[in-house]
Amino acid sequence: MVLLVRFGEIALKSRFVRRQLRDRLVANIQDIFAAERVECITDADEARVYVHANDIETAKGILTRVFGVVSISPAAEGHGDIESLAKIALAEASRSLAPGTSFAIRARRVGTHPFTSTDLAREIGAAILDAHPDVRVDLTHPKVEIHVEVRENRGFVFREIWPGPGGLPLGSQGRALALVDGDAGMVAAWMGMKRGCRVVAAAPRGSADVEPLRRWDAHLKVLDLGDLRHLDELVRLARADAVFVGTRGSEFRPEGRPKVDVPVFEPIVGLRDEEVAALASKIRGP
Repeated sequence: MVLLVRFGEIALKSRFVRRQLRDRLVANIQDIFAAERVECITDADEARVYVHANDIETAKGILTRVFGVVSISPAAEGHGDIESLAKIALAEASRSLAPGTSFAIRARRVGTHPFTSTDLAREIGAAILDAHPDVRVDLTHPKVEIHVEVRENRGFVFREIWPGPGGLPLGSQGRALALVDGDAGMVAAWMGMKRGCRVVAAAPRGSADVEPLRRWDAHLKVLDLGDLRHLDELVRLARADAVFVGTRGSEFRPEGRPKVDVPVFEPIVGLRDEEVAALASKIRGP
């Protein structure tokens, strides 16, 4: 079993930048696995990161907290030919399809092969129908979808797609200071992290609001917020290129922004209170 890790925005960059961001993503994946004392092996190509881990559920819990990851699928791997993938898909069908169940094969292919994606879907679907004549194909509203993906000489079969946080890899977009003084500040810090910033949190002494952020950055640095009149000093200590503040829409006053020599971002100013609460719950986790 291998975990297919997909990334989104990274793929839109130039080839050189894409490779840099992908390598940063791989390093972040390895780093958070190591921080949680979970072993994994990774490799990657132009559009996927492949993670091998013994405990799939634990790996899922980790990968869904890695910024830059758009989605993850636990997949069975085989050779990138129809015969090999048909055998794997038949095994999946035996587990997933009850009599009368509708199904669809969702196939995609990257590279040069003697078959098309349509060929792949048609032949694997026919093999499943031969083995299970009491099921039926429904390409519009199937009860079960079996995904088949061929990437050069590697092939993968999977059913589940777990969402990741998206964004850009942590640490790929410079450093920032975040004022974490409650849920609003915690969410603002998280949104800065999602945009790739390595965030240093400034929080009141004894505050527990920064602890949930450690789930997303095991090496999070925290400073004592203290008096906002000394914010410039915190910016200097954090070597920050920007400041993130949890200003709610009802509190927004341009003249009230912190006076510092770096840009100040207020990422939650357009969010409703219930949206902020939902994000705060997501950040804290189960």
